[in-house]
Amino acid sequence: MAVFQGARLRAVGLPATDAERHARILTQAPVRSAHRIRPAGLLMAAILTATMVGLVYLTQTLASNATSLEIRSLAGESQDLRRQLLNQRSAIQLGADPDRIADKAKRLGLVSLDDELVLPAP
Repeated sequence: MAVFQGARLRAVGLPATDAERHARILTQAPVRSAHRIRPAGLLMAAILTATMVGLVYLTQTLASNATSLEIRSLAGESQDLRRQLLNQRSAIQLGADPDRIADKAKRLGLVSLDDELVLPAP
């Protein structure tokens, strides 16, 4: 009885020699060039790169828009605070007018002191 391996006749029960094993390994291994670039791999790399660049662009655009919106909001808040500050300053100036203070004191029934008042300490 004979066993066929590949296209060679081999006797049953005889182990293969090292030379036969080595020759079989060399003939079965596919021959590939280490420097050959495959078009499908290059296309996949290009698509992946374009997708990543697009996602980075989208992220940066959204962050920029959010920052611009926050800047506009803070500028509006700053204007409101400036308006409030001006209103408070004008209220203080109106309240500090000596003639107005004297009129209000007269309406409340207060009298002004002509001389300095010195109170003895107990």
